[in-house]
Amino acid sequence: MMLRFRYLVPRALGGVTLLAAGAFLEGCRNESVIPTPVVDYYPLEVGTYRAYAVSDTLWSKGVATPANYQLREAVTEKFTDAAGKTAYRVVRARRVSGTDAWADDSVLVVQPQPQAILLTYNNVRTVELIYPLRASKTWKKYAFTTDRVDSVRAFDASVEQPFTTPGAAPKTYATTAIVRDLQPIEANDGLLRRGGYLQVFAQGVGPVLRRRYAYETFYTTTNGASVITPTVIQVGRSRLEVLIDSGKL
Repeated sequence: MMLRFRYLVPRALGGVTLLAAGAFLEGCRNESVIPTPVVDYYPLEVGTYRAYAVSDTLWSKGVATPANYQLREAVTEKFTDAAGKTAYRVVRARRVSGTDAWADDSVLVVQPQPQAILLTYNNVRTVELIYPLRASKTWKKYAFTTDRVDSVRAFDASVEQPFTTPGAAPKTYATTAIVRDLQPIEANDGLLRRGGYLQVFAQGVGPVLRRRYAYETFYTTTNGASVITPTVIQVGRSRLEVLIDSGKL
């Protein structure tokens, strides 16, 4: 399946840092803030859901094992957290096919901030989006977490452009923002290892595509020798989630 987007390396190398608790992201504080409603790129309303078709593949010794299923994210509760901020409880459910019943899988918390969207999963908080949207702008993924090695996220070199999802039933969204995790060289040297993560957010819809992958193109023989196979994935995992449905529960 061919993805219909280009891999663009963001130009800006600036970022944001963790300030005092509850502070805004440093990368945004000196800009003229465009009054873009949070709901524009990550709508949050109790009783709504987004459902995704998921293609998951594992590689072991050059052999790929695919798995396909569906994932639903349902907004089930709006509440005020311990810091007095508005938050939404989102329940993830999983099923193999459209005829199966949904089975709850996990829970995450999404918090709309004046200049950011924060997501907490497995007690780890990440900065999913920042406002205003700026082409090639970067920020820290773990800006509100002190016990992790931080990584950098960035908008693509263009924002608010159309995007077409891949698959048998492609859909084009008129206005989107593509966000990527910039990979360090040790995770993406182009030869031994390749890795990446991106999300596509559509205006008025929310996340419409997520893709993550991590490949290794080498293996070690029984006598300790390393064999490099640049065009063959020996070990790795990829996951593609494409929005297929949304609405009211």
